[in-house]
Amino acid sequence: MLFSKAIKPALRRISIKSLSTGLSTLRFERVSVDDNGTVVSCSADNGVANPVVAEASLTVLPRDKLPTGFPQIELHPSLKSVEQGKTAYVSCRVRGDPRAKVLWLRDLIPLDIRADGRYSVSTIGNPGALMIQHAREEDQGKYECIARNTLGVAHSKAANLYVKVRRVPPYFSYKLERQYVVGVGGNINLTCVAVGYPMPRVFWKKTDQMLLEDPATAPIGKNVLKLTSVESTENFTCVAVSALGNIEATTMVIAKELPPAPVNIVVSSVTSESVVISWKPPKYNEAINKYIVKYRLKYSKGGKTVETLDTSLLLDKLVPFQTYEFTVQSVGPVGVGLESLLVEAQTKPSKPSSPPVNPQARSLNRNSILVKWGPCEHPNGEITGYKVLYTNDEETTPLDEWKQHNAKSDELMTSINGLESDSKYFLKVFAQNSQGDSPPSTLVTVSTRQGIPGQPPMLTVKALDSRRMQLTWDKPLYSSPVVGYTVRYNTSDGEKELTLTSPHEKHVVTGLHPDKYYFFRIAAYSDRGQGEFTEPMIEKTIASIPLSAPTIISAAATSSKSVEIRWKSPEQKKLNGVLTAYRISFLRLEDSKPTSFQPDSESEEYDDTDALAQEEWMSVVVPSDVSSFVLSDLLPYSTYQITVAASTMDGYGPESAIRDVKTLEDAGSEEESSAPGNSSIQPHFLMFPDHPCDACAPAVCRARAAPGYVESLRGQVRGNTKSVTTHQMHRNLMRLGRLER
Repeated sequence: MLFSKAIKPALRRISIKSLSTGLSTLRFERVSVDDNGTVVSCSADNGVANPVVAEASLTVLPRDKLPTGFPQIELHPSLKSVEQGKTAYVSCRVRGDPRAKVLWLRDLIPLDIRADGRYSVSTIGNPGALMIQHAREEDQGKYECIARNTLGVAHSKAANLYVKVRRVPPYFSYKLERQYVVGVGGNINLTCVAVGYPMPRVFWKKTDQMLLEDPATAPIGKNVLKLTSVESTENFTCVAVSALGNIEATTMVIAKELPPAPVNIVVSSVTSESVVISWKPPKYNEAINKYIVKYRLKYSKGGKTVETLDTSLLLDKLVPFQTYEFTVQSVGPVGVGLESLLVEAQTKPSKPSSPPVNPQARSLNRNSILVKWGPCEHPNGEITGYKVLYTNDEETTPLDEWKQHNAKSDELMTSINGLESDSKYFLKVFAQNSQGDSPPSTLVTVSTRQGIPGQPPMLTVKALDSRRMQLTWDKPLYSSPVVGYTVRYNTSDGEKELTLTSPHEKHVVTGLHPDKYYFFRIAAYSDRGQGEFTEPMIEKTIASIPLSAPTIISAAATSSKSVEIRWKSPEQKKLNGVLTAYRISFLRLEDSKPTSFQPDSESEEYDDTDALAQEEWMSVVVPSDVSSFVLSDLLPYSTYQITVAASTMDGYGPESAIRDVKTLEDAGSEEESSAPGNSSIQPHFLMFPDHPCDACAPAVCRARAAPGYVESLRGQVRGNTKSVTTHQMHRNLMRLGRLER
């Protein structure tokens, strides 16, 4: 590839650098006004057919006549030094209107940002800065940045980037103690950590030079020596080795006797929920640091542990009328000693803390009922009997006005006679011990009508989803067989009743509303009639996603880069729960802003607006108490599609109808479209029209530069064994243009 200049050049100001890939760079140093109008041509020839030629003219503007918006370098690259494998940042901040694009040079050759994923150029904050991840030695060189727009080109000063390769001898980053003390028969871990560059291997040996592992396969950087059942005092040495040397560190592991167990363990001051345990210290040459008391229910697993400095301890929150096991250990400087002999003690009783379970009742005849129950879970002592309180007055009648029926301690069933016929009775069951009565059982309702089943016990309600509840219960007491059940539950229109004509103790209620409380009652019936309903069981349906979408009230552009959107929430009855957030989704339409230059499908110009052209919706989530939001950082004079969706804890509902809105025109857009020299052929690049004709006249690219700035004219062709057409020249030169961002 050859460059030629229409006028006689000052050779010391012009340099050419070419690569075997077909890339060639012509560089003018210290551009002056005298260079204005210079015509430069680039000729490419691979020996097949005729050479291809491209030309460009150079326009130089005096500094005092630079147009407004001409590219400027606000922050030049500076000398940098980075460690190999780290991230390097090369500064360059540019300014221009229209916004200037940035090209980076290394040793006068343009960097292909997209060819190496380690390279990236900032577009915000410090636009133009170059970031190099995982720096390598080949990244070292002289870096320059070039800013260009339709008005011209500006070059930065050059700065060197140096990539350092570290060489650090090994050293210990975690120092061993001079000695470690462990109880005889105990275990200890010795940790040795060494670093350096390259990282060293770390291994252990005994002081008598006995290696504990193979140095060639030892771990890198860190090695933990695990010593078990230590019986005697020994020295151990940690060794770290790398190509830059080796280091050692030695420690001593001292084995000492563990403290004996405390003696004379005594349990006193016993109540229903607490005891006091005391002991005497053992004979030991070292100081006792503390004591550990362990206790648990007899025959149970686990237990609790309490530490103390004293020789006595109050243990509370125990279970009444239970046998506990206690042990005590001494803790010395070298560890925890053996446990003492086991000591047992029983807490005193207290009145039952839980009622009899699962009470039921049914009529025996017109004047008597049968009552049945289960033992209480926490009797807190020996049960001495049960009592049943009953009344046929109102349920709210004070308990001291109810009648009482007593049952023996070994009876979990009793009958009550002498009742009024065809009456409804309420009853509760109590357990008794030497300390008093238990809390009352759940309320039982029964009618003195012969053949009527009792209340169904153990009613449970479970929400399956936002519209279904599952009810389960046990079969009640009965004399005549149960043939079905009646289910009652609340609705917005009052109480609803379902009749189940088969005696199955399970049913799923459907057609409910999300996130609502419901109460359910069950009654059994036989051929003789229906029994009493259970007490209500309350449960809430699961919240669901909203069934309707928010409504967008307005969407209007507030500037060239922002849009304000307002909406109202979905209908209250279709929320299906409590609103938690709104999601605003937006998409820029690709054809919303026509451009004067449509890049070739193979082009690689790196422009941050390319990613926005992909049809990917972006989203913003805002709190549920917000009904308007301003979308910012949008593109000027672009059409966006916007939708809004509402969310509950269960997820997002449907999207609203799409609303199109167009941002305002940027003040710089009109200047860009009307700037001199703006056409389908971009300044600074050598291009041919996209036409498959070898004889076509070359297009001329007018590049502008201020005096004193450096100007690069670049051209690239890729030859083959057949021919190089102007069409191919055009496509390859456009590909060069994609090196910029």
